[in-house]
Amino acid sequence: MSAPRSTGKSRARSETAGPLFVAAGLLAVLAACGDGRRPADPAARESLPVDERVFTDASDFLAGYWQRPIPLQGEAPEGFSTLESSLDPGTCGGCHPVQLADWNTTLHSGAYSPGLSGQLVNMATYPEVRVCLVCHAPLSEQLALVPDTTGALVSNPYFEKSLQRQGMVCAACHVRGWRRYGPPRRDGSLSQSPDGAPHGGATRTTFFEDSRFCAGCHQFEFPAPNGKSLQNTYTEWRESRYAEEGLGCQGCHMPDRRHLWRGIHDSTMVANGVTIEWVSSGRSDAASIRVENSGTGHRFPTYVTPRVVVRIELLDRRGAAIDGAGVEAVIERRVEFRGNAWVELYDTRLAPDSSLVVTADIGSSGAQRVRGVVVVYPDHFYEGMFAGMLAGTMSDTSRVLINEAHRRAGESSFVIFDDTVEAGSGH
Repeated sequence: MSAPRSTGKSRARSETAGPLFVAAGLLAVLAACGDGRRPADPAARESLPVDERVFTDASDFLAGYWQRPIPLQGEAPEGFSTLESSLDPGTCGGCHPVQLADWNTTLHSGAYSPGLSGQLVNMATYPEVRVCLVCHAPLSEQLALVPDTTGALVSNPYFEKSLQRQGMVCAACHVRGWRRYGPPRRDGSLSQSPDGAPHGGATRTTFFEDSRFCAGCHQFEFPAPNGKSLQNTYTEWRESRYAEEGLGCQGCHMPDRRHLWRGIHDSTMVANGVTIEWVSSGRSDAASIRVENSGTGHRFPTYVTPRVVVRIELLDRRGAAIDGAGVEAVIERRVEFRGNAWVELYDTRLAPDSSLVVTADIGSSGAQRVRGVVVVYPDHFYEGMFAGMLAGTMSDTSRVLINEAHRRAGESSFVIFDDTVEAGSGH
């Protein structure tokens, strides 16, 4: 693992940690990445009508708009230009350059990652693996294989390989049956586009500002070790004061409608979600650090992939760490796949507005100074998972991709707090 990047002191934001595991557990976690529904027969989906009710009725919105995989768009409307008939994000960027530029910097654009594609090389027909595509490449046009009327997998004649590799594309959120959908205008109105507008304009709906819009991929219904879904972000938010105050996902992750979706991999976002500070221990021979989830609208962190390590080191007069001294605490939700089920080993994550205090005894160590460090490992779970895969047998093509995924996971860590104080100063 490369040395963590330092971003200085202070605050943080979120998602969680996990173990190294083998094939059975791997397939199970992949199965948890979607709702398990497979695409219908291509010919049948092509003629699927767009039901307007699903865009205006709250009870039907998620089930209607977020059918996944998203049904084929079908034949483009008569009169559509080549650009209007394209699902490629680059064509969207012709008129929406800011949104495209933002999207290009995000994990959404990289959702079809080396880790996912490396698994598909050898397991493309595994339902437990293919189901991950419903979030990582959700358009039917992004699927190389689809089931026929008998359920057997066949080649998809509408498959666009270049589109698949772009992951969570613009059309996944904004296009259904070639119609474009989006949020209300900035003044809050739902007035429609004028006649002759490109691609027929856009249908506007308040659902784009609703946290339920994000829940399809950020809230799994199963598995749920210890009664909590593996991906439980929407529920965590819904049970927090942020939901009561009307601050939804988009308020933090899409500020000013920016298509940024910053999260646990962004050091600034993470640092702004928590408060980290030295606090009085009440003892001259001890030092304490408090980590408070002061600005994250769900648990810190929220998923089972990151790990946050809080460490207090005792330093000698030369500034070197004293062996065997100091203390370390871990903030994460650790789960393992055992037998045929997920088991939660522990959950030390911080609910909104809760905190953790870590105290180190200085005692007779002779420490002159005390250093506090908080390190975030966004991909701790994946690093272990890919290491386990690399220890097994796979094709050369898959190994190259999984190796790259393992490298990226190992290099994703960063420091959000690093501060040194005098020993016995009351902290």
